[in-house]
Amino acid sequence: MLFSIVSGLNESKSNKKDVIKKFTSSCQFLKSLNYDGLELSLLEPEKIDAKKLTEISESYEMKIPALGTGSTFIRFGYSLGNTQESLRKKAIERIEKYIEFARETQAKVIIGLIRGRYKHDSNPQKERLNIISSLKKCCSLAENSDVQLIFEPINRFEIDSYNTISESVELIEEIGSNNLKLLVDSFHTYLEEDPIYIWEYLKEIAHYVGHIHLADTTRRSPGSGHFDFKKFLNIFKNMGYTEFVSVETIMKPSFEIIAKNSIEYLRTIL
Repeated sequence: MLFSIVSGLNESKSNKKDVIKKFTSSCQFLKSLNYDGLELSLLEPEKIDAKKLTEISESYEMKIPALGTGSTFIRFGYSLGNTQESLRKKAIERIEKYIEFARETQAKVIIGLIRGRYKHDSNPQKERLNIISSLKKCCSLAENSDVQLIFEPINRFEIDSYNTISESVELIEEIGSNNLKLLVDSFHTYLEEDPIYIWEYLKEIAHYVGHIHLADTTRRSPGSGHFDFKKFLNIFKNMGYTEFVSVETIMKPSFEIIAKNSIEYLRTIL
């Protein structure tokens, strides 16, 4: 397994020089802790020099495993399930920007919060159909660029669709694209899945998984709560998973402390 942690670059408010400086500093710091990569949460990837970031990451023997897209919905309100066709189109256009960046950096593109929330006066069934239709278009774009999308089940308190792993696996099977895989997040797994049966089910669906997010029951660094990370990660390890597991938590008291505590804990249990 390879280890990474999520960070933003503040590319929408910073100049290109500052973005490069922050990325370089992060790679240098994470390499000193023996991380293998830095996952990026971005709002406007087109404002970043992808080739330059690739050069920097390679110089530190680091990778950019995945790109977070959730801020597109949070900041712009664009979503794949929106009842307004214009906003669905904008969400797909934004995904295309992430795919272009991912093609240059050999990263995967996360489909999570960008699918949106249901509106109180809309038809949930229709919005779900919108998500499916939009996701098919995104998969077509990903296939043309040889980029992998990873679909994330998110708990019901944050989003209204595809909260469980089983629902998400069914969607992936329905879409039927080789460029669409599953992202399993320990925090959402803890909130949504049956604590008795989930362990065997993870073995059954491990071949769908293309990326893993880690946060404890506190949504802070692994080891700060009571989630069984050893059991969780060893399921995938024993099933031959060799992709990234990425720490995605509340970054308090600081990114540096979370990064240090997380990698020390994870290295001891695997």
